[in-house]
Amino acid sequence: IAWGGCGVGEKGRDAKTGTVYVEVDSRYIRLTEVDLLVGDATKAKRVLGWEPKVRFSALVEEMVNADLAHLGRTVTNEPCDH
Repeated sequence: IAWGGCGVGEKGRDAKTGTVYVEVDSRYIRLTEVDLLVGDATKAKRVLGWEPKVRFSALVEEMVNADLAHLGRTVTNEPCDH
């Protein structure tokens, strides 16, 4: 497949025949930054018997620490001096 164009106009064509096999459909584009994401695990619990193994506060801590590590910083449990 030969790729051409970009964004909504991007298409993947057969390099020999020019037949389009893949193209972007704007109906399925989602912004990378969304203001609100809401999840509900009720169905997973009811249908699959799934229960979370990590407390929400521990998940938040893990996510913040991962972001800080990505930035090359660390966090301590000591209070700020300001």
